[in-house]
Amino acid sequence: MPISDRASLTSLAFLFVAFGHSTDGSLSMDEMRALAGRLKQRAPGAELADIAELIKTAIGEYKTLVSMTDKLARAQQHTDSLRANVSREEVQQVLADLREIANADGNISAEEEQFIAGVAAVLGS
Repeated sequence: MPISDRASLTSLAFLFVAFGHSTDGSLSMDEMRALAGRLKQRAPGAELADIAELIKTAIGEYKTLVSMTDKLARAQQHTDSLRANVSREEVQQVLADLREIANADGNISAEEEQFIAGVAAVLGS
């Protein structure tokens, strides 16, 4: 099911970027490709330029936050926003998206599992 409102897509992009970077300190090209592909699936009507802009904006926001504590707090805010605006089915898709991004490098780390579990708890899954 697509996520059509811009605010939810913005929150999802930030969540994906924070997830990809915060769990291991880097955002690999494989993770970036997976992240972009999953955003495109959530917004099938969006142009690739729109997806790129969502990612660019999310990375810009992420970089403005100095500490990891601040970055994770902002990810929490975006997750709370998603909880208020997405359906139960979309929650399951978001969790599947996180798993695919985590597995982009062929390995799902304990830190990635912990992040996914935290998002699932907030989203009520």
